[in-house]
Amino acid sequence: MAAGELAAGELAAGERVTEERGVARSQGARVVPARGDEHTREVTEAAPRTRAPLLLHSLADLREIWVPLVEASGARSVAEIGSESGVTTSLLVDLLRRGGGGRLVVVDPNPGVEPTSGGGLDVQVIRGHSPQALDDHAPTDAYLLDGDHNYATVRGELEAIAGAVERFGRSSFPLVILHDVGWPAGRRDQYYAPDRIAGNDRQPHSWDVGVEIDNPGTVRGGFRGMGAFAWALAEGGARNGVRTAIEDFIAEQPDLRFFTVAPVFGLGVVVDRRAPWARRVADLLTPWVSNPLLSRLERNRIDLYLHVLRLQDAAAAAARVRQREWSRLDEERSRLAATDLDQLARIAELERELGELRRRAAESGLLDVDGTDGSAGSPGGGPAGDESRLAQVARVAGTALRARLGPAGQDRLARVQARVVDVAGPTRTTLPALRRRPSPPAR
Repeated sequence: MAAGELAAGELAAGERVTEERGVARSQGARVVPARGDEHTREVTEAAPRTRAPLLLHSLADLREIWVPLVEASGARSVAEIGSESGVTTSLLVDLLRRGGGGRLVVVDPNPGVEPTSGGGLDVQVIRGHSPQALDDHAPTDAYLLDGDHNYATVRGELEAIAGAVERFGRSSFPLVILHDVGWPAGRRDQYYAPDRIAGNDRQPHSWDVGVEIDNPGTVRGGFRGMGAFAWALAEGGARNGVRTAIEDFIAEQPDLRFFTVAPVFGLGVVVDRRAPWARRVADLLTPWVSNPLLSRLERNRIDLYLHVLRLQDAAAAAARVRQREWSRLDEERSRLAATDLDQLARIAELERELGELRRRAAESGLLDVDGTDGSAGSPGGGPAGDESRLAQVARVAGTALRARLGPAGQDRLARVQARVVDVAGPTRTTLPALRRRPSPPAR
């Protein structure tokens, strides 16, 4: 699915579709009476909540329109091009079996479901890509085209159907139902596998862009394939888009009429005026075709969905900004932790140097072995106005330490001195406290 698809929502009233091991099945809803003025009519209850995509995008979501058309045409053989999840395939199986059986052809390189033949139903699954997969096959009474949404593929499918009609001598063109004739693929090619399209039939395209309604170019963000499909870089122009392919084909077939219905990215119906069922199908289409209410609802649906995508993109962008900030903070914390370890190692080194200075002072007679002033008990030692040699040594060491430490290191040195004072006790001569001085900038 496209970008931003969410789960949650409801299917259409009257029927709900559930998935079981990849096979969809219909479940009828209860029928209850509804009162209205002087009449009582039967309506179906709204289906219970189920997990469904926020963005309705499948041909199965338009079944209230096309299933009655296939029934009205009396089709006993149907070809489905592009089966996706298999919901539409299951609807066709039910339709044909209700009518007593028939022939179902499913064309898809990886079909969502593969129904089995039996009970009057003959199923043929062709694992391949259209239009090539349609070569040499007998035409069916009706076709549902919902494969690759680009000009070359759709035009090739219609021409393959026309060729089969001519080869087998059919008197009229089959009923053809096509999806994605509206925005965004109606006038802009969408490619699931661009390499399968001949170079002269392929529009300039990109996998990394999105589209927005009323914008003939591309955008960063918007409705995009997220690697599932690519968009043509420009909307409109010759040989571009599903609807353009149908109109160009119809222009060469004077007996064919083309109807469009707005909802769910647009439904197209090709009807042959010569077919005996043409009037019945046209009458069924009348309430849906050129319906301004449906057109407004579809435009509103697209605008709201694009708004959801913009909100999701904004939330994702904000999350990326937060992630970058978290990464920056993590790096800063790591840097500070490394600096802290370096400073602790430096303090330990300086403490070792201080111990070495004290040892040398003791060896030279400036300090006793226990670290006290060697002149404390001498006749000339300890006058108030004379600083002892020990104090001088401490000041020299303190100056050296302060010159080599930053502010944080000086704080740690002060704590070390406090511990030394605590260990020395009041009865022992201690080193004078080193006053903290502003350290020069680190070089």
